[in-house]
Amino acid sequence: MPFPAPPLRRVQSAAEVVAKRSGLTVLVAPRRGLVLWAVARTVESTVIGLRSGWIAEAAAGPRWGKAYAEAVHALVELVPDRSEPVFSAVDTAAERLLELGLPVDHSYPPAAGVVATEKAIAESLDAVFSRLEIATDASVGHRTPWAGHGWVLDFGKGQPLRAGLKAVSGGSILESELRAIRLALCAAKNAYTGVMDGRCSVTVCSDNLSAVRMLREGDSPRERSTLACRDEVQRIRTLVAVADVQFLWVKGHADHRLNILADRLAVMARRHREAGLPADDTWRMVAGIVEQGNLDLAA
Repeated sequence: MPFPAPPLRRVQSAAEVVAKRSGLTVLVAPRRGLVLWAVARTVESTVIGLRSGWIAEAAAGPRWGKAYAEAVHALVELVPDRSEPVFSAVDTAAERLLELGLPVDHSYPPAAGVVATEKAIAESLDAVFSRLEIATDASVGHRTPWAGHGWVLDFGKGQPLRAGLKAVSGGSILESELRAIRLALCAAKNAYTGVMDGRCSVTVCSDNLSAVRMLREGDSPRERSTLACRDEVQRIRTLVAVADVQFLWVKGHADHRLNILADRLAVMARRHREAGLPADDTWRMVAGIVEQGNLDLAA
């Protein structure tokens, strides 16, 4: 006579367990000079609360303390009594949250929470970098072959300015102005890839009318361009082929703050190269110029 067997018990997979897990998922991540954070409250596969934000990495404080403080504030808004478990997929973040007195569960976070926080971070990043103003300038000396190029990137929304400069030997002033535009666009792409795929609305400001006309309308006899100038135009057009970008002429040495900064950087690039000054000294002075620019914009 056969013995009765116990009923079969279905064993849940790890994926099913994670999918049914509930609680608060916290994600704090550095991206493109920012520290972004997101907090999601989930019950199994349903998101019932979501908060997100960002802070400039330079302003986030030691160990991104201010960013974590904002995330904890959002967490308390979602669950005032802190009665639900808190999850983080990143060990260092879990340690920081423990230090702040939160009941961190070291299990893998709820699947819905992971998806929601990663999506919130991506959307915040796109929103922060939705608009960009670029100012460029060039400086050509009369006694040496060096041409200086300067550019300033302003993404707005309280972000600090991003600046760059470079000295190159040879080239007319028109070629140098076009090269400065190309270098600035490459720097913008490195800051945020969405600059070149249409996710960001870009305005490039130059005080060289011929350069702006060539980029808007194409070459014409009145611009007196060389083969090198036309090559720069083609390289720029290839770079911005699918970008949302417009080229704008601004009056030089007037009241356009970004143009004034770009001019100072271009002159500095040329003069420092002519004088053979160390790169560390140059970048130290660039930091000072950018800091003053940030203060002027905030005023």
